[in-house]
Amino acid sequence: MPTAIVTGGAIRVGREMALHLARKGFDIALLYHSSGADSAETMQAIRAQGVQCRGYAGDLRKSRVAESFIGKILRDFNQVELLVNSAANFVQENVEQTRTETLVDTLHLNLIAPYLLMREYKRTVNKGLIVNILDERVARTVPTFAAYSVSKVALQHLTELAAVEWGESIRVNGIAPGLIIPPQGGAADYLEKAAKNVPTRTHGNLGDILHALDYLMENKFVNGETLFIDGGASLC
Repeated sequence: MPTAIVTGGAIRVGREMALHLARKGFDIALLYHSSGADSAETMQAIRAQGVQCRGYAGDLRKSRVAESFIGKILRDFNQVELLVNSAANFVQENVEQTRTETLVDTLHLNLIAPYLLMREYKRTVNKGLIVNILDERVARTVPTFAAYSVSKVALQHLTELAAVEWGESIRVNGIAPGLIIPPQGGAADYLEKAAKNVPTRTHGNLGDILHALDYLMENKFVNGETLFIDGGASLC
């Protein structure tokens, strides 16, 4: 069976993509920050789909950890065909308020780790598809989550650079979600209230992200693109 690597795969969007890929017949290499109930439950749910799943715990903010993951995975799986970079933090601090710790952690997790994973994937796997999870904010100037926005804009540019450089062997694309799920700790009516600012006056759901992933997997002539799954919010 083919294998998919999913970072941040124990929770939220990463979890849903890992489960979706398992239902499509992929074995899953699941990367997460630390072992716990979330990772154990997700791996159990993945294995219930009749595929293999191995978990790899580590702090992607540490460059040596990020660099080592692909090698570890290839010792366990020999048909890797897909890398999904979903792990990210999301800290609400504008430019002036941004703590140095926030800036360093965010750039390491949201940009440097995907960069290193992509580089090692190219050097060792050199086939298939890379999908980077971005954000509709990459098309707008919203200082509220400053370090996060900077990291995602840079990751989008990295997506395009790699698509040009590697297109003959690896396609590289991005998915930029908009209003899909509430932030952790968000109020129960968060999505309904925020939907008033979306051109469609609606919010999306995780299924919309999974449809985008399927499209990128199935259309072999799409490379270097960012799919905005945001109801048009990126145009405002």
